[in-house]
Amino acid sequence: MSAVRHLSCLALMLGALIGSPAEAQTTDAAVVVNEYDVFVDPVTAFAFIKLPAGWKFIGKLDAAQLRNLPPGTLTSLLPPNDEAAKLAANSTKRKG
Repeated sequence: MSAVRHLSCLALMLGALIGSPAEAQTTDAAVVVNEYDVFVDPVTAFAFIKLPAGWKFIGKLDAAQLRNLPPGTLTSLLPPNDEAAKLAANSTKRKG
């Protein structure tokens, strides 16, 4: 009985830990990602699509494709005012 009680407490604590950050990070500046949105990582040129079951890798783009991304293609999943997004954008500009 003691093991069941410990597992139940552990499950409750994990649930609280997992649930809290998502609620705390929800802001108006968060990037909204819809199903079937495409994300391209400018550094690696890897492309992903957001499916109902999750993200799926769809391939690596060549230089021409990377220069001519269609409107609406996501190139960052971080909020625009996020310090990490600014660092990543500056890093990409220096390399390209």
